[in-house]
Amino acid sequence: MTVAITTPTGNVGRHVVRLVVQAGLRPRVLLRHPSALPSDVREYVDVVRVDQLDANSVVDATEGIDALYWVDPPTSLPDPLDGYRSATESLVAAVRTNGIRRVVFQSSVGAERRRGWATSTVLPSRRPPSTSWAST
Repeated sequence: MTVAITTPTGNVGRHVVRLVVQAGLRPRVLLRHPSALPSDVREYVDVVRVDQLDANSVVDATEGIDALYWVDPPTSLPDPLDGYRSATESLVAAVRTNGIRRVVFQSSVGAERRRGWATSTVLPSRRPPSTSWAST
């Protein structure tokens, strides 16, 4: 199985890379700045430089993979939702073009706001209403 992982130097992606390598696979890591990848990781992965907002580069970078761990990247566009939309369109193009059957999609769109940017379903919590999510 060939697995591709975006944001392999991020808070979550670096752990995903480690776990995939420990499982005996050699993942393809997709990142904007390959020099940011720690040197001790390089020998265990295949590195591909990619801009997640560029659908063509994402399609090319994911050719031949079976599974994709995708984190919507931070965006510097004036409207963050436009950036997330663009990145998601890149993901959709890659999945459709390359027939990727297994995808994990992670996004924090709207996590920084109680209301507004994102639509989400809030499940009942066992936490007291006064508990702040940020403090846990």
